[in-house]
Amino acid sequence: MGGFLVLLAVRFTGLGQALVAQPPVQQEATPAKESPPVQLTDYEKATIDVVDKVGPSVVMITTTSLVEVKDFFFGLVGYQPVQGLGSGVIFRKDGHILTNYHVIAKAEEILVVLNDGREFPAKLVGADPDNDLAVLKIEGDNYPVAKFGRSADLRVGQMAIAIGNPIGEGLKNTVTVGVISAVNRSIATGEKTALRDLIQTDASINPGNSGGPLLNSKGEVIGINTAIIEEAQGIGFAIPIDKAREIADLIIKGELRRPGAIGISYVPFDENNKRFLEQRLRVKLPVDQGFLITRVYPGPAAKAGLKAGDVIVAINGEAIKEGANFAGLDLKVGDRVTMELYRGNRRFKVEITAEPLE
Repeated sequence: MGGFLVLLAVRFTGLGQALVAQPPVQQEATPAKESPPVQLTDYEKATIDVVDKVGPSVVMITTTSLVEVKDFFFGLVGYQPVQGLGSGVIFRKDGHILTNYHVIAKAEEILVVLNDGREFPAKLVGADPDNDLAVLKIEGDNYPVAKFGRSADLRVGQMAIAIGNPIGEGLKNTVTVGVISAVNRSIATGEKTALRDLIQTDASINPGNSGGPLLNSKGEVIGINTAIIEEAQGIGFAIPIDKAREIADLIIKGELRRPGAIGISYVPFDENNKRFLEQRLRVKLPVDQGFLITRVYPGPAAKAGLKAGDVIVAINGEAIKEGANFAGLDLKVGDRVTMELYRGNRRFKVEITAEPLE
């Protein structure tokens, strides 16, 4: 009888539906809103494209040099290995690399680390210390190659991108961006030597970046990073790629002729500054225009008998005119120069053969 009453309650009161567990209702998940893609500027796109394009051809160069270890009492007691670091850029598929001479100078061993981590010993093909350039070669073929642009077309204010290794493996292929600040700059490298016709840029160039490429917005190499001014932040220099390419080709062909000099210092003069020089130096200049020799260094000019106070009036048969510059001759070792000079009122001619810059 009790069971019958329970059945009636389940049937007519809806208690049965309450006792039957209902499956949970699955609600559709609302899709999360996607963040809008970052909108890159044309400037940023150009930089990223350059890095993607040229990065694989930029290498890290590590060197090992031996330095003398001396003792106060016993003198030379041995040699200690010293590690060096720089950058370079592959410019031929067969593994030719362009870098700075100062990166590999005096190196006993040279190791090249590619962008993908592979390491290769490198040999020195040749170098031009006067222009701070060197060509290395690693074994193999089909390496990624950077495209050379034209430095003759550069304009102050255009984009400049430097890629290199400022510290080491941890900061390999670091990118800095700036502009071309100036062209045709010169910086002294010694009492009688200088790097000329350099590109000046405010793209940060650190010591480990030396030998790496300076690029334009198309990813073309326009220079080889070479130097910084330690006293002034944000000022770096690069060798124009037109000059670097010409020198690299000559090095590979074995036809490079080093820059030469005859070993003089001089002051150009004309009618505007002639009287000032005469008063200051207490000399009597025999002509209204020429080069007054102020110093003769040991070398070709001294061997030819030139003296301070001599006045050059013609070079290779051409009279010296306003704005002329003897350095503009771009002498090479072995070149012969004919000069006409005055010593007092006596005019004479000498032939001098250029020798390597010291």
